[in-house]
Amino acid sequence: MAVGTAKNFRVIARDRAKRLVENDLAFQWRITEGEGAIENATGEIATFKAPDEPGLSKMEVTVKQGEIVCTAESLITVTETILPSGAEKEGKSRQGLPSYTFQKAPGELWRARYNSDQNVIVINNGHRDFVFASRNKMLKLRYISRLFAKELVVKNFTGAPPSELLERLIELSLYTEENLK
Repeated sequence: MAVGTAKNFRVIARDRAKRLVENDLAFQWRITEGEGAIENATGEIATFKAPDEPGLSKMEVTVKQGEIVCTAESLITVTETILPSGAEKEGKSRQGLPSYTFQKAPGELWRARYNSDQNVIVINNGHRDFVFASRNKMLKLRYISRLFAKELVVKNFTGAPPSELLERLIELSLYTEENLK
């Protein structure tokens, strides 16, 4: 989901025979990882409000009926796009530039990786280089654009020799730098 938006999540309780259970249920929604807010945290349907910054959030719901307690969780990817509003067309979400999101993974070596299932670039905002680049808004933008360039080159030139990958990376970086001004 996009930054700053809201989405409803619903619990459907079933017994072991997969029959619908509707009576005497108590719900409790909570965020276990990441950012965001939950409205109607004790209802069957809860609304998750995405934060203003991209990131990964985990939401958990606990359902109780008497002594029986069940939990379920959902991983929510909150993304930001670098395309202007309205530039994406319905049904073509897999074409063009992917969106991006943040995942805080301090101490891990990866800076960014492409998630092809969701067409999103996941940026490690816990990496020391990201933390350093975040001191200045323009430096942070340049760092993110370089990570985008790296992921786009790797995705689009699979199997190319390393020298060609580096040439394409330099080409894309120069084009991006020219258009960031």
